[in-house]
Amino acid sequence: MQLFFGRRRWATRVVEKAGFPSGSGEAGVLIDVLIPASRENSKQLPTAEQVLFAALRLFHDQTVIAKVAKELAVSQLAAELSLAKLPKAAIYLGSEHRMQQFVEVAKRIHMP
Repeated sequence: MQLFFGRRRWATRVVEKAGFPSGSGEAGVLIDVLIPASRENSKQLPTAEQVLFAALRLFHDQTVIAKVAKELAVSQLAAELSLAKLPKAAIYLGSEHRMQQFVEVAKRIHMP
């Protein structure tokens, strides 16, 4: 259970840092797509970094964009714009929590 709640806690931090109020429908949908996406990362990474790396790549995933658009009843462009806020938030959180290696890799991947 701790692993699940750890993922949810980090996903919530990313979404809130991206500017989505906790408890909003948009935040809930973004958290719900971020958690399973984070499970696709290497299990050798700490949970926090699994979530942060997932946040870097979600806006490239057309399936996730379509799911967010459908669940929020918005255009795919609006969904993509919402997801595009997550990488910068993830990098900021990584920096805030002194995850220097993550920040260096993320900046090379994403170039905010």
